Amino acid sequence: MSGPKIVLLTDFSSLSQIATRFAVKMAANLAAHYTVLNVVRLDGIPKANLRLRQIEKTLVQIAEEEGAKLIDQIKRDIKGNYTIEFKAVRGHTVADTIKRYTEKHPTNMVVMGSRGASTLKKARLGGTTVSVIEICHVPVLAIPDQAEYKGLKHIVYATDLQNVKKELDTIVEFAKIFDAQVHMIHVVPAMDKKIQDLKFKTDEVVEKYNYKVDFKILIDDDVPAAIDQYIRDTKVDLLTTFTHQLSFQDKLFARSVTRKLAYQGTIPLLAVRRKH
Repeated sequence: MSGPKIVLLTDFSSLSQIATRFAVKMAANLAAHYTVLNVVRLDGIPKANLRLRQIEKTLVQIAEEEGAKLIDQIKRDIKGNYTIEFKAVRGHTVADTIKRYTEKHPTNMVVMGSRGASTLKKARLGGTTVSVIEICHVPVLAIPDQAEYKGLKHIVYATDLQNVKKELDTIVEFAKIFDAQVHMIHVVPAMDKKIQDLKFKTDEVVEKYNYKVDFKILIDDDVPAAIDQYIRDTKVDLLTTFTHQLSFQDKLFARSVTRKLAYQGTIPLLAVRRKH
């Protein structure tokens, strides 16, 4: 059985190197194959302009040289049963390029760095990490700056209780790899009969897994704030959410919980596209 195929997005910044090292340490002993990917941006380069096409060629060459150095450094620093390669790919935007790449190449996960953004930036549809999460059909692991891999022993699964069985199948399969405890939480503004019934049905589903899963209802008007506070109180290692295709209005007003968590996150966020 072959190991997972993981794409590590890099722009050679310190943040992307933190994400790369986190991911390699996380799956180094799982026979993972890593592809370190750098997107060479082609914005504003007309195909007919030979001089600018030469500039593009030079940028790719520089990226490949930097990529080779990065690969050598990782191999020296991190030992394990894994393989790793570097690719420079041309594209106009990072998100679209990653989407096309993962559609053409078998990929189990995309890993990239994540840094917070200002309120203005959120309102204007946000940064690269959130854009990749929104468009990518494979799971995206966003690593915040200053993150350091020390194992995955506690995983928070933030759920809207809409597709618990299928989502828990995915979460538990992932958690078992690391023998991690799963903390399943649902945030509501108030407890009522409907929520109590949902909790009872969810408890029954959780019990059937015979795995380390606990389920809690949190009472709060602010979903991202409640999740963030739970993370701080419980000191977990990873947050997992399931995403869906956002409407233009949702994007415009930044109503997505995953989007807000990606900006304010203090631990790695694993965003998985919900399958319909």
